[in-house]
Amino acid sequence: MSGSRSKWLWLALGLSLACSGGVPAADEPPHFEVPAATGAGPLIFLGYGDTRFTHREEVANGPARRALVEKMARENPAAILIGGDLVYQGDTPDDYEVFKNETAEWAREKIPVFPALGNHEFKGCDAHDVTPCLENWWSTFPALSLRPYRWYSVTIGGTLLALILDSDSALKAGSPQRIWFEQQVTGAGAGIKFIMVVLHYPPVRDPIYPSAKDEREIARYFARHAATLHARVVVVGSHVHNYERYYRDGVIYLVSGGGGAKPVPAFRMFGELSRLHTSVNFHYIRFALDGDWLRGTMVRVDAAQGAGDPWSEPDRFEVKAKN
Repeated sequence: MSGSRSKWLWLALGLSLACSGGVPAADEPPHFEVPAATGAGPLIFLGYGDTRFTHREEVANGPARRALVEKMARENPAAILIGGDLVYQGDTPDDYEVFKNETAEWAREKIPVFPALGNHEFKGCDAHDVTPCLENWWSTFPALSLRPYRWYSVTIGGTLLALILDSDSALKAGSPQRIWFEQQVTGAGAGIKFIMVVLHYPPVRDPIYPSAKDEREIARYFARHAATLHARVVVVGSHVHNYERYYRDGVIYLVSGGGGAKPVPAFRMFGELSRLHTSVNFHYIRFALDGDWLRGTMVRVDAAQGAGDPWSEPDRFEVKAKN
């Protein structure tokens, strides 16, 4: 049995269970485990956002979205993290069916998918009653058993703790999500070398795009506390339909919103580190967890490429564990 298959069988048995003894925690968002690689080499997992699975071709680039999905399947990743705007309109079950159909290869390969909520997951629902939209999201991922929660955590490879947040819920100090977030960060075990925060609205991004909710609270928190944590921190946002990379207060901040949604420009000022020269950047990020190192590669597809290879890897970065 291949490492990926044995990984999935283990994960499927315990996916909806809390880590503590395999017993669901009472009144706590769920926690999941993606085991370490069984063979030699790093553990590979992928991340991106703003996929906008839908039949509406005017709001997304379907060919680019499908090319990314196919390429990601060939990576045989241990997991895929999606930073929100999975679909275009959250009240429309048909959009979720497009997701299921286009990612059928992921399901056949039993690749665990861990989604965050974005603003489009709530599109079409009354602001006073988002239950129909949440029901569509929850029911799309039955193996996760997320209902009634909107945020949760995943341990990847035993040394990386991923906190999957909901940008549309409060993140200010004292809010339920913030309390849980701080408990997860400060309570991370000694074996955790990296903390990855995945949320839709990026806390650090080109300032031409204004804040949307409370996402900057995450950057403020790490500005005060990242230096004292035993784990290195990487924050991955989406929402801006492009790719950006920043370094602030010892934390890497990424914008990965190139999953298929209509592109928007990135001006690459104010300390943006990738300095890409391309304005349209459909992409995903390949993360390689390898001992004391977490390495990231931006994998880009040129949707307008005629002849030749449309794939490139124009940005790379790495993070070394503090120990």
